[in-house]
Amino acid sequence: MKQPAFLRIFALVSLLSVVGTAVRAQQNVAQSLALLDEKVSRMQAQIEDLQFQLQKTQKDTEKLQADLEEMRRSGGGVSSSDIKSLDDRISAVDAARQKDKQAIIDQLAKELAAISAGRPSAKASSASATSTSPSDAKEHVVQKGDTLSSIAKSYGVTVADLKKANNLAGDDIKIGQKLVIPK
Repeated sequence: MKQPAFLRIFALVSLLSVVGTAVRAQQNVAQSLALLDEKVSRMQAQIEDLQFQLQKTQKDTEKLQADLEEMRRSGGGVSSSDIKSLDDRISAVDAARQKDKQAIIDQLAKELAAISAGRPSAKASSASATSTSPSDAKEHVVQKGDTLSSIAKSYGVTVADLKKANNLAGDDIKIGQKLVIPK
């Protein structure tokens, strides 16, 4: 016995709906991967820039140390205040180099944590237990009834800043999603 036409049409519509859902899910995964790739590329560029700055600072430190050694060897026309001034400059450059090095390490740790958590946005925590990260950024876990607007208002930030901090293209958020609350 042949199925009525409306049942065949209903089955076909249901099948198309399932296929459409699968295609959208695949597109979401592809978009997430694209965002991760973009973020990794930006991070690589930032790291390369920081490494260049670190190398430049290291060269400056070495030059200052060589100048100081030359002054010590020549002895005659160099005052102790000149040597002290040069020592202070070397210390300042070396401190800046260490700060840059720590910035690279901190950025890598944040990015790796975000990537290992399987999401393109950065860190998070629960709404009832906001915590601070090393950069003192607050974090929020989306609860039932939350909207970007209500979350932004409760933390005193703009929706645009909230979207930017979490790499959100639209207004859609999901229960359980972790959001970074910008300073």
